[in-house]
Amino acid sequence: MSLKKSDSELSQGDYAPEFKLENHDGEKVELSDLDNYDGVLVVFMCNHCPYVKAQTEELRELNDEFSSIAIVGINPNSETHPDDSVEKMGEFIEENDLESPHFYYLTDPEQEIAEQYGAKCTPDPFLLDWRHRLYYQGRLNDKMGPDQEVENREMKKVIEDMLKRREPPKDQKPSQGCSIKWKD
Repeated sequence: MSLKKSDSELSQGDYAPEFKLENHDGEKVELSDLDNYDGVLVVFMCNHCPYVKAQTEELRELNDEFSSIAIVGINPNSETHPDDSVEKMGEFIEENDLESPHFYYLTDPEQEIAEQYGAKCTPDPFLLDWRHRLYYQGRLNDKMGPDQEVENREMKKVIEDMLKRREPPKDQKPSQGCSIKWKD
């Protein structure tokens, strides 16, 4: 496991790359399918990463608190790491109580979407506004390990500001986590 910091090529205000990806049941979801939400939180994540595991409670809380925001987990490691397989994605959702009509866990088998977004690590969150423009790219909170306590729920505040149509924060703290397992 190597620790990576995110540093996307997308800039605030850029339109997010479109995607059409499948979930663990083979259902396809496109970014344009999520037009009825006030925003979309795209999080590049996987099943095995300890940094993702440390953030599942935060993802569950954001999912519960913001029903007007779609949360889309995108797994770029589904074909490169056995614990991140498509079959295990369904188990991950169930074990972490992430089943919800506005939580989507999708696989990016060709890693094209992770590359287009400029994702570097898991988790790597991108908050898109209602027009699917990048509003914020940064960590979910200040908890970096499973045994640490959360002191600052940064993404929650950023989502609240976005919903109130405030300007995005200038200071965007990058996420850090395991490197994406890129194909050779």
